[in-house]
Amino acid sequence: MEYKVSVIIPVYNAEKNLKNTVQSVINQSIGFENIELILVDDASTDNSKKIIKYLSNKYANIIPYFSKKNHGAPGFGRNIGLKLATSEYIMFLDNDDEYEKNICKNLYETITTENADIACCDTITIDLINKIKHHIKYKNGFENNGKITIENDDILFFESVAVWNKIYKKEIIEKNNLKFQEKTVADDFIFTIEYYLNCKKMIFLKEYHGYFWKDKKDSLSHIISIPYLRELIDSYTYIYYQMRNKNKEKFMDGLIKTHISYLLTKCTYLNENKQNWIMILNEIHDFEKEIKFNSKLDESWAEVTNKQILKKHYQIAIFILKLINLLRKNTILRKINRKYHS
Repeated sequence: MEYKVSVIIPVYNAEKNLKNTVQSVINQSIGFENIELILVDDASTDNSKKIIKYLSNKYANIIPYFSKKNHGAPGFGRNIGLKLATSEYIMFLDNDDEYEKNICKNLYETITTENADIACCDTITIDLINKIKHHIKYKNGFENNGKITIENDDILFFESVAVWNKIYKKEIIEKNNLKFQEKTVADDFIFTIEYYLNCKKMIFLKEYHGYFWKDKKDSLSHIISIPYLRELIDSYTYIYYQMRNKNKEKFMDGLIKTHISYLLTKCTYLNENKQNWIMILNEIHDFEKEIKFNSKLDESWAEVTNKQILKKHYQIAIFILKLINLLRKNTILRKINRKYHS
C-alpha cells in the first residue's frame, strides 16, 4: 500500500489524550486510508501501550513500536518514525495535540502542486483562558491566493521551528542524513533549522490554522530548570556552527533573535537562588558574544532585559524577569493582554 503521508506520533504516558489525538488523524479529509500513522511508545507506564495495541489491531495502517526503555525526549520516537515511514512525505503530531481535519490534505496538496521542499501552516494554542490564533512571521515572501512563497536563505528567517505544523520531504531528510537529537528538549528546533538549510522553496499557508497545540498545564505552572535553559543555549550554539560550516553565519542574527526572546521568556519562570540566576544569565551573555549577536529584540521588555545581560547588569535583569513573572500570575492582566494582542 502506498500512502500519501506518514504521520509520526511519539508517545509517552498519553492515555488521557491519545485517543482524541489519533481520532483527529483518522478524521482527516484526505482519507485515513491515505495516511500511514506511526505510534512510537517510549516505555509508557500508563495505559498508552494498551491503547496503541488496540488501535493498531483495528487499523492496518497504524504502525506500532514499543521501546523497552524510556529516552526522556520525543527525539527518539521521531527518529524511529522516520526509519519506519514508507511515504514520500512526513508529518509529525504530539501525543496530546490535535490536527484540524484538513491539515494533511492542505499541506500535501500544497507541497506537491507547488513543487516545494516544505509546506507549513499557522497554529492555534488552547490553554485555560482561551484559544489563541498565531500568525507566524516571515521575511521576503510573496503572496498568491493566501500562499506565501519563501525561497532560499529567506527560509532561515521563518519564525516557526516546531515540526508539527509542517510537511517534509523524506527525500531531503534521507539525502542529508537528517535526524533528531535524542537528548535535548530542542530536538525539533535543530532538526527544522538543518532542514531549512537544505531547502530552496517553502510555501506557508498564511491564514490556515491547521494545528491545535494544547497547553494543558497552563503557563502559570510551567517548571523551568537550569538544565532546560542550558539545553536551549547549547542547541542555539550548535546551529550557529552548522550555519558557519555552510558559510551562512551572517544570517544568524535574523534567525536567532526570536529564540533569544523565547529563552528570556522561559527565564521568567525560573525559581532559583541568586548564584544560579547569575550563572545562567552569564551563559546567555557568553553565547550572544560568541555569535556576535547585534539585533534588537521585538518585544520591549526582552530588549531592555537583554541589554542589561549584555552589560552584565545581572541584578537589574533578574528584577525585570521576576517582575514579568509576577505580572503573568495576574489572570485579569493576562486576559486584558490577550484581548489587546488578539
